[in-house]
Amino acid sequence: MEQKGMALLEALLRLKTTNEPDNRAEHDRCRDLIAKEAESRGLRHQIVKSDPYPSIMVGANPGDKNPKVLLAAHLDVVPANTPDQYEPKVVGGRLMARGASDMKFCVPLYFRVLDEVPKALRDRILMAFTFDEEIGGKAGTRYLLEEYGLRAGTCFLPDGGDNFQLEADEKGVLQFRIRTTGKSAHGSRPWLGDNAIDRFLAIYADLRHQFPAIDKPGVWGPTLNLGKITGGAAANQGPDSREAMLDTRLTENSTLSDTKSLVEKIVAGRGEVEAVVAGDVYHLDPKSPSFIWIQQAAKAHLGKELPIYKSEGASDARFFTQYGIPVVLAKPTCAGHHSADEWIDLESIGTYYKILREFVEKAAA
Repeated sequence: MEQKGMALLEALLRLKTTNEPDNRAEHDRCRDLIAKEAESRGLRHQIVKSDPYPSIMVGANPGDKNPKVLLAAHLDVVPANTPDQYEPKVVGGRLMARGASDMKFCVPLYFRVLDEVPKALRDRILMAFTFDEEIGGKAGTRYLLEEYGLRAGTCFLPDGGDNFQLEADEKGVLQFRIRTTGKSAHGSRPWLGDNAIDRFLAIYADLRHQFPAIDKPGVWGPTLNLGKITGGAAANQGPDSREAMLDTRLTENSTLSDTKSLVEKIVAGRGEVEAVVAGDVYHLDPKSPSFIWIQQAAKAHLGKELPIYKSEGASDARFFTQYGIPVVLAKPTCAGHHSADEWIDLESIGTYYKILREFVEKAAA
């Protein structure tokens, strides 16, 4: 990585851009840093207001809603356990810090691409930096597409495909809240009440019947996870209310709409259900130009095509599905995102950059 880019990356990594309210000022500093970097390179920026997480667009024409190539990245990070995780350090050729691989490393690479591509292509490329992917992306990528009207020919989003792989499939996601209510009674006389937890457990049993438990890797199918349940105050009291948070992941065999309908049908009149996070499945068609371009670039600079795999997780790529916008998900050598040992290999970035630049030039031509 060039010296100027490394300095920018280290400055970004020192910013605690978590989604906690106390760190919103760090988001502002991050946007200011991006804006100043754009100005220093002869580029312009535009803030897209979507409170409380505005996005910043950068390019020769940052107001263009129809770029041929969108270079996207989220700059929010999950909280670190200790403050020193925000202090970047190089250990054995690895740059270690919160956000190193997920995914601030790409910011200086994007700027370098705009510096080095033929001038005739600069107007066709747009950078988009968002700040709420780690909590669902509603005010970031989703807003840019659904409300702002951003449409791109193709998108490059290094939020998957670790270690020079190509993440060609992602499961869809539906996170939802179920509330049940009943009538409180003493634990010794349950017939006098209506236990809200029992009501939920009946619903959960029916949900589990539709989403069988998967207890081993390599099974590509829908899943259900009960992540949080609250209700009740004492062992000898039947609670009159209960709330639970659940997470389902769906494959190409079921649509998001069908999954929502199934959950609503199961809950029926026994409780209230509310979708909290929702996203389609994502698939990159092997016959699409974007797939072909990234594999051509990989073969030219890596000596082989990127291995293809499916991911059980989800990223902002899911928001592009309904608009038919292909998204390329690939990263250099890295590991440990969301952990205390998050790192990215500096030597691999050189090869990765060459692949990125060639892909952008092919897509923008």
